[in-house]
Amino acid sequence: MTAGRIKTVGLTEGAILAALVAIFAVATRYLPLIGIATALLCPLPLAVLVIRQGFRVAAIAGVVAGLVGATLAGPLVGLAILISFAPMGIAIGVGARQGWSAARIVLVGTVVSAVSTGVSFLGLLGGGTSNLSGMVQEMNAATERSIATATALYARLGIPQTQVETFSTQFREFAKALPYLLPGMLVFGAAFAAWLNYEVARRVLGRFGYRLLTLPPASTWRLPAGTPWIIPLGLLLSLAGNSLRGLSLLGDVGTSIIMTATIVFMLQGVLTVWVILGNLELTRVERIVAMVFIVSLSTAVPVINIALFLLGILDSVWQVRERWGLSRARASGAKS
Repeated sequence: MTAGRIKTVGLTEGAILAALVAIFAVATRYLPLIGIATALLCPLPLAVLVIRQGFRVAAIAGVVAGLVGATLAGPLVGLAILISFAPMGIAIGVGARQGWSAARIVLVGTVVSAVSTGVSFLGLLGGGTSNLSGMVQEMNAATERSIATATALYARLGIPQTQVETFSTQFREFAKALPYLLPGMLVFGAAFAAWLNYEVARRVLGRFGYRLLTLPPASTWRLPAGTPWIIPLGLLLSLAGNSLRGLSLLGDVGTSIIMTATIVFMLQGVLTVWVILGNLELTRVERIVAMVFIVSLSTAVPVINIALFLLGILDSVWQVRERWGLSRARASGAKS
């Protein structure tokens, strides 16, 4: 009797919250300004449902929400619910129900977001990778058209030909590197989406009595000590792909790993410099000015990028930000 009553209540709540997810998804599709907010609210009803009724009821409600969304606004809305909003909401709900740390919930959300983005990308390719080469060719053709248009515009504006050629060369080099950067961009985008969804969920659900843990301060974020080994791995894959016939894909994977790792360690280097400047007791305004100066100068002085990259690696291995730049007050206090 009690079990049946709980099941009925769960299904009733599931139906109501599934309808709410569908409404948010439709608003996201047809109301551009409001849709930015509703896109972040879409996963929350299912997160609440996992916390209150468990994974099974929430999964059923997610499927129902997808069917309702497809009925109201077409199959694209239904698919968005099934492959994006529902998995993210369920991941957040499971983490909150199980008492996971904020970092673990965001990590799981990153995986969910990356998978949903990958599925969407495969859908654009017609369910496979057979059209990938055609897409790359179209991207290259679009790049050349953009360069030709920009070159003609700069010529009409009287910009010297040497500067125009420099711009064209840099743009072509970036276009060549873009396919290798796409996997890293996918991971960064998925991590940002997971973080944003989690922060919105933490604040909104907190209003209803569902407490989610806060993330650690950004100044404490650090890649594990073993992470730098991914760079030699990328080099080995790249060498193998370039040396062995029929393994060019390995070379592409290795190049992508190296480029992505380089950007990640540079970002960690920037964070390390920020913390060290804080240890030196610079004010927030002084640190912002210093960081803007460093980042701006790095575009003209590549050595700065190399230094930030190496600093990021050293921080993972030896925890540089805790060892360097300690303020005098802290140092004297430690000695005493």
